[in-house]
Amino acid sequence: MRELIEEFNSGKGLKAVLEYDTEKDIYIMTVYKGDEKIVFSGNMVEIQKQAERFFVKSLKSLKNKMEIALLEDLYNR
Repeated sequence: MRELIEEFNSGKGLKAVLEYDTEKDIYIMTVYKGDEKIVFSGNMVEIQKQAERFFVKSLKSLKNKMEIALLEDLYNR
C-alpha cells in the first residue's frame, strides 16, 4: 500500500509525487512532464542520486542541443 507524502505542481507543467510503499519499505518519486513519466525508487539517498543523474544528463543534453542550434545559426549566416 502506498501512502502519499507530498505532491507538487509547478506552473510550467511539471508534477512530482512522493509516496511511501509500506509493503516494500521504499519511497517512490514519480515526476510527470507533459507525456513523460519518470519513476525513482529506493531510500531517500538513492532517490536523490537517481534524480541528480537524470537531471544532470537532461541538462547536458539541452546544452548540447542549444550549442548545435547556435552553430547551425552561425553557419547559415
